[in-house]
Amino acid sequence: MKIAIHDRKGSFSDHWIEYCKKNNIEYKIVNAYDSDIVEQVKDCDAFMWHHHQTNYKDVLFAKQLLFSLQQAGKIVFPDLNTGWHFDDKLGQKYLFEAHGIKAARSWAFYDEKSAYRWIEETSFPKVFKLRGGAGSANVMLAKSASDAKKFVRKAFGKGFPQYRGRDYVKESYRQYKANHKTLLAFLRSCGRLIVPNQFTRMHGPEKGYVYFQEFIPNEGCDYRVTIVGEKAFGCKRIVREGDFRASGSENTLYEKSEMKENLVSYGFKLSEILHAQVLAIDFIIDSGNHDFYISEISYGFCHNLYSKCPGFWTRDMVWHEESFHSENWIIENILSSIEKQKKKL
Repeated sequence: MKIAIHDRKGSFSDHWIEYCKKNNIEYKIVNAYDSDIVEQVKDCDAFMWHHHQTNYKDVLFAKQLLFSLQQAGKIVFPDLNTGWHFDDKLGQKYLFEAHGIKAARSWAFYDEKSAYRWIEETSFPKVFKLRGGAGSANVMLAKSASDAKKFVRKAFGKGFPQYRGRDYVKESYRQYKANHKTLLAFLRSCGRLIVPNQFTRMHGPEKGYVYFQEFIPNEGCDYRVTIVGEKAFGCKRIVREGDFRASGSENTLYEKSEMKENLVSYGFKLSEILHAQVLAIDFIIDSGNHDFYISEISYGFCHNLYSKCPGFWTRDMVWHEESFHSENWIIENILSSIEKQKKKL
C-alpha cells in the first residue's frame, strides 16, 4: 500500500505526511505541477492533493488531473463527487436543483437581456456572487434593481476581478480592529492596493454571466457543518458588524451548545446523497420562518480553525467529547478505500 501526496505547506498534506510517518504507511511526495505527474503516481495506490481555489495553477488543472486518474482506476482525494463543484457556485446551483437540496434559491443568466428582464420582475434585496471566492469574497448585496443592473453591466462589460485589493484591505483593517490581526500584518496588506496578487495577475476577470441568490435574513450568524466519512464537526459563525456575511468573519463559536443538531443530521444525509468523501456545508437560518437553507458547499476547510472544536458527532448522532484531527480521518478513509479495492481484485 503506497500513497502519493502533493505537498503544499499549510494544507492537509502536512498532517497526511505526518500520519504516514507515524503509522509506517508507505508514501511518496510528488509534484502535481510536473508534466510527468501521471507517471509519478503510477506505482501508488492513491493520489491525494489538497488543491486551493486561490492558486491559479490549481484552478487550471487540478480537477482534470484528479478525475483522469480516478477514471483510470486510481483512488484519489478529492474524487469526482467530492471536488467537481469546489469553488463553483454555478455548478452548485444546478447540483442543488437536480437533487432537490434545500438550498437558497438562485438565478443564473448568460446574456444581458435575460438578466434585465428578470430584474424588472423580481424583488430585492438579492445577493450577487461570482462563481468563485471563499471567506465571503466576491459576495455583494444588490439592495435594489439599480444595484443589480450595475452588476449586470459590469459582468457583461469589463468584468469583475477575482481579487479586489480595496476589499482585502478593508477586511484586513476590520480584523486588525477586532484584534484578529497585528498592525504589521494590516500595513502589509495595504500593499495589495498597488500590487495585485498572483491569482489576479494570471487569471482574467470574471465576465459573461451573472449569479444571484435569494437574500435570506439570518439570525446574525450562519453555521458550518463538515462531514468527513462517518464523522462530523461544526461551528457557528457570527456575521460582521453592519454586514450580512459570516464566512471569514473570524468570530466563531465552537461549543456544542451553539450548534443545531438537525443541521448535522441533514449534513450526513447530504453527504450520502452526493457520495462525498468530505463535505463542508454552510447553513443559513431564516430569521422569519426559522427554517434552514444551504448557501454553499465545499470539500476544503481551514483545518487549523477547527482544532478548537471540543468534539464531533458520528453518523448515529452520538457526540464524542474529544480532540481530533479531521485531516487524519481523510487519509484513514483513503486507506480503507484502498483495502476495499484490493479485496475486489
